[in-house]
Amino acid sequence: MSQQLQFMDIVFLGIVVLLLVIRLRGVLGTRPDNDVRKQNFKSKIVDISEYRTVKNDNETQDIPVENITDKDEEVLKTVRRITEKYPQFNLSDFMRKATRAFEYIAQAFANGNKQDLLPLLSHDIYKRFEKVIDERKSKGETAEFSLIGFKNVKLVGAGEIGDLVEMTVEFETEQTNIVKNAAGDIIMGDPTYIETVTDVWTLRKEMTEKTPVWILTATHHKQP
Repeated sequence: MSQQLQFMDIVFLGIVVLLLVIRLRGVLGTRPDNDVRKQNFKSKIVDISEYRTVKNDNETQDIPVENITDKDEEVLKTVRRITEKYPQFNLSDFMRKATRAFEYIAQAFANGNKQDLLPLLSHDIYKRFEKVIDERKSKGETAEFSLIGFKNVKLVGAGEIGDLVEMTVEFETEQTNIVKNAAGDIIMGDPTYIETVTDVWTLRKEMTEKTPVWILTATHHKQP
């Protein structure tokens, strides 16, 4: 009889645990990171098509496709396929906006403005940027970034997965970068030294969505 009661107790506890698990899944969800990312993305639509502080007359001109891709036939072929599939996509317009996105994101990163970065970065890239920003803040350091101009901007890759389109852009820029400590002393960089930096960024967009936002999904420095 006691064994039967013990068995019933175990069954009862199992049912209670199962109900608790189901309830927790309903409250917390199974993928909180993705849910948060979607909520933040939807809460703020960022259109930086008019954002520009760099005064560069060349930037306002149409950028020839041949120059953008260095005549890479595979990339050109993919771009033509994407343009046929999504007539709203215009490569020259995208490239102009990409330069503004570059400056906007780089400036927000230097300023430690995580709120401005969140809607424009993939989850992984955001976490990387956030870590650096938090480390600077914990040390009392501040970064100052100034984009002098774009020496060269070209498309070096293009791809599509379903309705997702990815464009990889190489930015060769002239910029100044310094880091100051809590006392305001420069501990890294030189405000009078203009360095040439080449960054390669991959931007992604769901083409069926009406949002103008392209999400930065990968970035790396190209060694000279």
